[in-house]
Amino acid sequence: MKKLFNRKSLAITTIICYAILVLIFEIGYCNTNLFMNFVKNGTETINYNFSLCRILFYVIFLVLYIIFKNKFIDEAVNVAENKYKRVFIYIATIAGIMALIVGIVCVLVIKSEIITRAMSIILISVIMGYLFLIYVSNNHIKNIIVTAVTLGIVFSISVEFNHAIDEKRHFMTAFNLAFFNFDYEKNPITDKKIESIQHFTKFVSIDNLLAEKYEPEITNDVDMTDIPSIPTNYNFLVYVFPAIGIFIAKTFGGSIADLYILGRIFNLISYVILTCIAMKLIPYKKNIFYTVFVMPMMLLLATTYSVDGACIGLVAIFIAYCLKVYKGSITISLKQFLILIALFVVMLLAKEMAYILVGFIFFMLPIWKTLKKNKKYLPIIAISTVVILIIGVIGVIYIKNTKLIADGRATGAVSISGQIEYILNNPIHDIKLAFTHTLSTLFNYNWLVDLHQHAFFGTTAPFVFLPLMLYILYVAVTEDDHNFKIKDRIIMIIAFLLVFAMTSAVLYLQFTYVGADSIAGYQTRYLVPILPLVLFTLSSSKFETRKRLNRTMNIAITSGIFIFISLVQVVL
Repeated sequence: MKKLFNRKSLAITTIICYAILVLIFEIGYCNTNLFMNFVKNGTETINYNFSLCRILFYVIFLVLYIIFKNKFIDEAVNVAENKYKRVFIYIATIAGIMALIVGIVCVLVIKSEIITRAMSIILISVIMGYLFLIYVSNNHIKNIIVTAVTLGIVFSISVEFNHAIDEKRHFMTAFNLAFFNFDYEKNPITDKKIESIQHFTKFVSIDNLLAEKYEPEITNDVDMTDIPSIPTNYNFLVYVFPAIGIFIAKTFGGSIADLYILGRIFNLISYVILTCIAMKLIPYKKNIFYTVFVMPMMLLLATTYSVDGACIGLVAIFIAYCLKVYKGSITISLKQFLILIALFVVMLLAKEMAYILVGFIFFMLPIWKTLKKNKKYLPIIAISTVVILIIGVIGVIYIKNTKLIADGRATGAVSISGQIEYILNNPIHDIKLAFTHTLSTLFNYNWLVDLHQHAFFGTTAPFVFLPLMLYILYVAVTEDDHNFKIKDRIIMIIAFLLVFAMTSAVLYLQFTYVGADSIAGYQTRYLVPILPLVLFTLSSSKFETRKRLNRTMNIAITSGIFIFISLVQVVL
């Protein structure tokens, strides 16, 4: 085993795997028709789908690996003798050989373009899973990077284009930014070839998107009544990274598919950066953060066009820094206070201030001790607080006047003013609504199942969700490197409930018809950014557990197994 897992052998193995991955992706995925024409001994003339953009990034990925390989190889070598890891590496090796044999047989016997591209993704997933197992370690930050680069990136080529969670809207927003149109909400631009990408386009139907270099034909002729296809109204900052990906792809001769996929990959890059910052900041409960960050559903959304990745990352950074101050400070310094305020303001970018009440965890910090001990800072703190309140008021007024309008996708008599009036005049109805909404969401298993949504993972999704949730709960209960005081647990739970109440109220106003007995459109993923607040409260000194030496790595491997199963669900 030592001979197999030394620095030199790992580097050689990785480069060989990378070469195979490039070959499979380039021939089996990007040039399926040409390859199958060759297999069938066809006489049809089919051009090779050449892309300078893809070639460029093949080289960039290889160069990045050569530069940073030692930092990751050292961690891998340190845990190479772990039995748990060895078993799964052997399994992955056998699975890879079997997948290769089955894939070759299926391609040569069935001779189907659809089967070929599907088998290409499965082979890529198996090889990526093998590399994941090689490089996973006891370093949380490196595990996030390894998970994203190996397993996460496969979602970018396997998940259907313009998926169910408004992906086309998010894509069109990033597309507008790639052409430096920041007024995308009121005066969007489009390209009819880009616009023609249908909702729910599966990877087996993208041949026309790979066929030729993308030549922009930008127009202002946008159908603003087609709500699912127009840009969103979120802050442009959460789309900067996917816009960069699209810009690079169109600049270096990429196809439409290259634009789409590279934008997805850059969205994943932004997610990795944000979650690594959060992981670096948080002083304890790191494994809870990790398991939430790499949940299959969250990784999938981060690897496609969605603001959920930025939302989770920004909220996580704020929570992590609060806990860092909470752990190491008797009082809050002026520098810490200003950083907290800055992170809080940045966090508000996440879904138009929807998570503003996460700020309730401020009360975990030594606020009163700070005020008593540092009276000289009172004017600065008072001024900062007033400025924040003013910004908050202006933000609320802005949202009320420009953002808080009935969602165009809603059905029925939706009226914000009418809904507010109904709420004020029917307090008993409000109480019943709050009670039934809580029961139908937080205490409803069928609603919670959407944390592993069947729209992506198919009819077998519920069978994966249950063990996934039990696993996350197990990690939370046994992650007892710090057990919070009862007061602090109550504060975190209240913060969770306040965000739940606020996001529910917004949907009731914007998306639900006047006087409805339920709240329309409330999705489980809205709670993921604040899910750690509840999970942090589950451990107890009464149930201390014996920590294994490689607990962090074992947790990462288990999460990786769930991700791999989810990739198979997506493909099949």
